[in-house]
Amino acid sequence: MLSHGTETGSGGPLTRLAHGVAALTGHTAPREEALELAAGATWSAPEPRGCTVRCERGSVWITVEGDPEDHVLTSPGAFSSPAHGRFALMALEPSRVVVEPQR
Repeated sequence: MLSHGTETGSGGPLTRLAHGVAALTGHTAPREEALELAAGATWSAPEPRGCTVRCERGSVWITVEGDPEDHVLTSPGAFSSPAHGRFALMALEPSRVVVEPQR
C-alpha cells in the first residue's frame, strides 16, 4: 500500500517504480551517433537496423549483412540502407561520420 510522505527502506513501492522507470529508459529508440575514427578503426551497430551514414571527413568502407555489395563512402557523401541486417564500417583514413538510425 502506498502512503503519503517519504518512503523508508530500499525495497518500497516507490523505489521499485523508480528502478522500473530507469530500466525503461534503456529501451529508447537509437539516436544519432557522431564518430571520430582513426584510419583502420571499425564500428558496428549494436543491433541490426537500417541507418543513414553521413561522412563529414575522410572515407569509410561500409558493409551491411544481406547486401551483396560493399560500399565506399567519401566526404561529403551519405549512404542509406533500409536493410535490417548487421551494419559495420571501417575508416580508410582518419574520418568523421554521423550514423542516424532509421525510424
